[in-house]
Amino acid sequence: MFPVLDLVLQMALGVVVTSALLRWDMRRLAPERFRRAWNRASFWSAVVAFGPLSVPVHFARTRRSASGFALGLAWMVGVIVLLGLASEVTALVFGQP
Repeated sequence: MFPVLDLVLQMALGVVVTSALLRWDMRRLAPERFRRAWNRASFWSAVVAFGPLSVPVHFARTRRSASGFALGLAWMVGVIVLLGLASEVTALVFGQP
């Protein structure tokens, strides 16, 4: 039962955390950068299909620079670490090794 719960939790949190991060970033973008961001359908397609892997693509699209891509990679690592911590907490709660 635990592996199924962990998988569902990881999938749900991957979508929720990634979308929250990208929406937070999009609210802070300057107008010219915001125009380069994904529209609503593309945004949700990328977030649901690719999860945290869509973060560096978003930052590269909106910043159009290597430093933007590097910033996206850093945020992606942060999201993945957060998802790993959530998995560890779930394992502790349910007594799994």
